[in-house]
Amino acid sequence: MAIYTRYGATCQEESMARPDHRRVPEYERIAGDIRRQIRDSALAPEDRLPSAAALSDHYGVSMITAKNAMNVLRSEGLIYGVPGKGTFVTAQRRLRRSAPHRYFQGSAPTYVLEAERARMQPRVEHATSRMAATDSVARRLDLSVGDDVAETTTRTFADDRPVSWSYSWEPLAITANTEIEDPHAGAHGGKGLAARFAAIGWTVEQVEENLIIRDATTEERTALALPLGAPVAEVRQTVRAVRDGQDDLVPIEAADIVFATDRIEFNYLMDRPH
Repeated sequence: MAIYTRYGATCQEESMARPDHRRVPEYERIAGDIRRQIRDSALAPEDRLPSAAALSDHYGVSMITAKNAMNVLRSEGLIYGVPGKGTFVTAQRRLRRSAPHRYFQGSAPTYVLEAERARMQPRVEHATSRMAATDSVARRLDLSVGDDVAETTTRTFADDRPVSWSYSWEPLAITANTEIEDPHAGAHGGKGLAARFAAIGWTVEQVEENLIIRDATTEERTALALPLGAPVAEVRQTVRAVRDGQDDLVPIEAADIVFATDRIEFNYLMDRPH
């Protein structure tokens, strides 16, 4: 059952706890009240929320204000709507993306391992094609503009819910005419990056990532089934490896990976440098 505190009491408590001369919009205060109840487990996953009309009556505000409050919570991924059934609290199950160990564990792709650890069923959609390296891709892979690369578009799912959408590029100067030229074909198709490149004599030694939180594009909202206004986490990744018998680090993959922020948790274990 949904449980609510009185709106007036909530406002008074907030103003005493956090003095602020700026007036917080009513819809933000209502969203904050419901948000706290979700995080305090007063509202449990899959609980059905009252309609906008019921919220309007309960909080003594207009229907538009109540709808705006619901839109805020929906954009944060805390609630979701089912046509003809109502609005429900989202079950906050997230995949845990742990670094740096994720890059060096086993032969399976990392998204498979992360979904299985969360006791969720992984699924992937992908497409690979040959293209000429753009300026940005060439710089990340230490190539010349126009050099051939394999571009792969990947969308991952956990329990049929989209989690990430990415573009990745591998230099065909390294992979062309080898058993791993197509990331998803052959004896090593579908394996993790480190395992695939190990098959042709390369060892992954370094992964560089830049993490950016930003607004989702229209295309990303569609691919990840995100509500309007929901943010995404973008990881810009470059993977470097050494060839057997050599010491030079060489970029073997660049990737731009976009995550739905309400479906992923970033975990970093950082040892003291020696």
